[in-house]
Amino acid sequence: MPILDTPRAWYKRWLRRRIPPSQSVTLNQRRIFILPTGYGLLFLAVAAALFIGGINYENNLLLTFSFFLASLFNVAIWHTFRNLSGVTLQAGGMREGFAGSAGALEVRLVSHVRHGHTGLWLQWPGSVEREVSVKAKEQQAVWLDVDLPKRGKVFAERLRVETRFPLGLLRAWSSVDLDHWCLAWPRPIESVECPAGGGDDDEGEHSRSEGNEDFDGIRPYVPGDSLRSIHWKSLAREQGLNTKLFSDPSEGRRWLDWDRLQGLDPENKLSRLCWWLLELDRSNNPYGLRLPDTEIPPAIGPEHKQQMLRVLALYGES
Repeated sequence: MPILDTPRAWYKRWLRRRIPPSQSVTLNQRRIFILPTGYGLLFLAVAAALFIGGINYENNLLLTFSFFLASLFNVAIWHTFRNLSGVTLQAGGMREGFAGSAGALEVRLVSHVRHGHTGLWLQWPGSVEREVSVKAKEQQAVWLDVDLPKRGKVFAERLRVETRFPLGLLRAWSSVDLDHWCLAWPRPIESVECPAGGGDDDEGEHSRSEGNEDFDGIRPYVPGDSLRSIHWKSLAREQGLNTKLFSDPSEGRRWLDWDRLQGLDPENKLSRLCWWLLELDRSNNPYGLRLPDTEIPPAIGPEHKQQMLRVLALYGES
């Protein structure tokens, strides 16, 4: 078995040396490979048959047509290579997802040359191909789905970029490693008992927060505050942009606690914490998180939810 794997391992090492990992790769002669397609091989076979027939029957028309086909094939080589050469591929953003589902990674294509790039096909192994075209001196972004088989950082394999433009006689391609990864949150697993308790200050006293109980004053607006909490009256009085404060009972704050999940393996704990995180977020009550090496104070809002999910996703990773 190791003998069969040797050519593949050698090819990966050779490709890594020739096209090393980088978040920005410009395709050039060293990084582009080109071969005839099946249609291109048939085209060459027809041209060769016409050439042989022209010689055999001393027919100048057949010879001329065979030379024309050969010239057309040579021109197609240049244009197919030119369609891929000069384009820069850059790693962009990511769309996280839950483990076991799919996320998405953004790839930006930038044209630095005077001609555009038409009919480029991009694909990660095992994913769906996407076609994109880039005009001269412009850039284009495309989102490609990526499977998330496990929690944490999921690094994408080499991206295959290919073109058969303009005649489909040849296929020019490259395989680049953009050092791109997508974050996979733990797969939510429903559990009956909530692994959350009240905060340390659950004596019944009230504290200021962005809750939904009694109005308790205003404070200066902070980017990320909900539009529903903005105090529009003070803005109308030209007193600046402020956010309304409400008083919430401290016992309404919940702490999702790692230590409350006894007898489970780490991945199972993370999955149950993730499920209850989503449930508490829907209830619109402040909630926090306690892990062996991390503590996030109770809060609410989309940014807080994203922070919590990312902490769970990256738990245990260096």
